[in-house]
Amino acid sequence: MANFKKSSHRHLPHASSGIKKFVIGLLIVVLALAILAGFWFLSQLGPKDVDYRDLNYSVEVPESVKALQEESLALESQFEDILALRDAGPEDILLLKGALTKQEAYLSQISRVDSEGQKRLVNLKERYHNLAAEPMRLESLDLEREAEALVAEEDYENARVKFREAYQKQRQINETFPLSSAYNVGRATRLERQARYLMAVPLLQRSIALEEEADLFIERQEWGPAEERLQQAMALQDQLNREYRGTNQSSVARLERLRIKLVGIRSGQSYVEVQRVAQLADERRAANENLEAAALYLEASRLQRQLNDAYRDSPYASSERVSEYQRKSQTAESFELGLAIERNHDLMQKLLAERRTYEAAEVIAALRRDIKQMEEAFPRSSLNDEDLQLKVRYLNLVQNDLGFIQDRIYDALLPIPEVEGWRMLRTEVPQALYSLIMGTNPSRNKGDVRPVDSVSWVEAKNFCERLSWILGESVRLPTENEFRQALGALRYVVLEDHVWSVSDAEGVPQSVATKAAFASGFYDLLGNVSEWLESINRFDTEDARHIGGHAQDRLESIFTVPIREAPRGERNRLTGFRVVVKVD
Repeated sequence: MANFKKSSHRHLPHASSGIKKFVIGLLIVVLALAILAGFWFLSQLGPKDVDYRDLNYSVEVPESVKALQEESLALESQFEDILALRDAGPEDILLLKGALTKQEAYLSQISRVDSEGQKRLVNLKERYHNLAAEPMRLESLDLEREAEALVAEEDYENARVKFREAYQKQRQINETFPLSSAYNVGRATRLERQARYLMAVPLLQRSIALEEEADLFIERQEWGPAEERLQQAMALQDQLNREYRGTNQSSVARLERLRIKLVGIRSGQSYVEVQRVAQLADERRAANENLEAAALYLEASRLQRQLNDAYRDSPYASSERVSEYQRKSQTAESFELGLAIERNHDLMQKLLAERRTYEAAEVIAALRRDIKQMEEAFPRSSLNDEDLQLKVRYLNLVQNDLGFIQDRIYDALLPIPEVEGWRMLRTEVPQALYSLIMGTNPSRNKGDVRPVDSVSWVEAKNFCERLSWILGESVRLPTENEFRQALGALRYVVLEDHVWSVSDAEGVPQSVATKAAFASGFYDLLGNVSEWLESINRFDTEDARHIGGHAQDRLESIFTVPIREAPRGERNRLTGFRVVVKVD
C-alpha cells in the first residue's frame, strides 16, 4: 500500500504538464481567431467596390443644347455634300469650322460625359486643321523652292527673304493648327537656320577675301597692310561668332587661326632676320668657311629663341629650329675634327684589311680619342656617328686579340667553288670563336669545339658585323647558292663518313671537323647543326631560313639538304651558322 502511494505521487507532475499544454494551445487558437476577426472588421471599414452598371446616368439634356449638336451635324453634312461634288474651298472650310464650334458649345453645356461626342470633336478638329493648314503649307513650299533657286543664282539677300517668309508660314501652321499633318517643328527650325545662314554668308565671304589680301601682302613682306586686312577679317569673324552662333559660318577655330596669323605678321620681320642670318651661314658653309658659318648659325639660333619668347603663338616660333641651328653651328665648328675622324677610320679599315693589326691598334686609339672629343665638345654635331662610336669602342676592347682572331679566321677560310671574291669558313662557328668575338656563349650543348647553338639569325648577323670590324672586310652569312656550291654533288657520297645524324650523334651536336670533310674541304655542311642563311629578297618581317639538317635528323632526310624557316629572333639548340668573308 505504501508502495502504491509513492508511485502515484511520482506521476502527478506529468498530468499537470499535459493540462498546461492543452490550455496554452487553446489560448493560441483563440488568439489567432481574434486576429482574423480584427482583419475582417478593418476590411469592412475600407472602400467598397462599386458596380457602375447600377449607376443612373439619366440626366435630362435641354432642347437648346441638343439643338447645338444637331446644328453641328447639319453643318458637317453640308460639308460632306460639297466634298462629294468638288474639292473644298476656303468658304467651305468655314462650314467645318462652324460644325466644330457648335460641337464645342454642345459639350461645354452638358453635365454628363459624352464619349462619342468627344471623339467627334477630335475628328472635326483634325479635319479642320488639315484643311485650313494646307494652303499655307503649299505657300511655304513654294517660297522655299524660290529661295533655293535664288541661292543657285547666288542672290543670297533675296533668297534669305524667301526662306524667312517660308519659315513664318510654317511657324504659323505649327502654332495655329498643331493637329495638322503639316505641323513640322523640324522644318521650321531648318528654314530659320537657312535664313540665318544666308545672312552670314556675305560676312564670311568678305572675311575670307580680306584674309586672302593679307596673305598677298605677307608674301610681299608688306607687314602694315597685311596686319590691317587681317584685323578686319578677324572683326567680321568675331561678329559671325557672336551674332550667328550655330551656323556653319561661325567658327571659333578660324578666329583663333586668324589671331595666330596676326601674331605671325607681327613676328614676321623677326623671322625674316632669322632667315637672312641662316642663309648667310649656309653660304659661308658652302664656301668651307666653317668657323664663320658656325658663328652665324649660333646667331640665328639666338634670334630664333628671342622670337619664340616674344611671340609664343607665332607660326614662326619653333624650338626645333633653335635646335637645328645649334646642330648646324656645332657641325660646322667640328668639321675639321670630323674630317680627321673620317680619315683615320679609312686608314684603320685599310690596315685591318691588310692584317697590319699593330698599326691599326694605334689608329684605333687615336680614333677613340677624337670621337670622345667630338662627343664632349660638340654633342649636337651631326658628325657624331653612334655606329662608329660603337665600332671603335669594340675594337679598342679587343685590340690585343686582333692579330690572333685574324690569323684564326683566315687560316679557316676556303674558296667556294665557282664563286669569286668570297671565302667561307670551313667549319661551323665553334663556341670558343663565338665567345671570343661576342663575349658570351648562348649554347646549350656546351663545348669549346662544338658548334655554337641556340643562336638566332639576328645574333648570327651581329657576329658577322663584329667580325667584319676586326677583319676590315665584309662578312656575312652564306647564300643558299654558296652553300650548295660548297657542298657539291652528293650522288656518290657516303653520308655516314661526313655527317652527324640521329643514328650516331645521340641527338646532340658533336665537335666540329671530327668527321671527314666533303670534297671541297668543308666540314659538317650537313647534319650536326642546321646553319642560318643570308636573307636575300626577303622583307625584314619575314622568317629567315637555315639549311643542312641537324643531329636529330635521319640520314634520309639530311640527304635531301632540308631547308627550314624560323623567325629571325628564334633560338634553337640544333641551329648554328658559318660565315663567308670578302677577299680582294
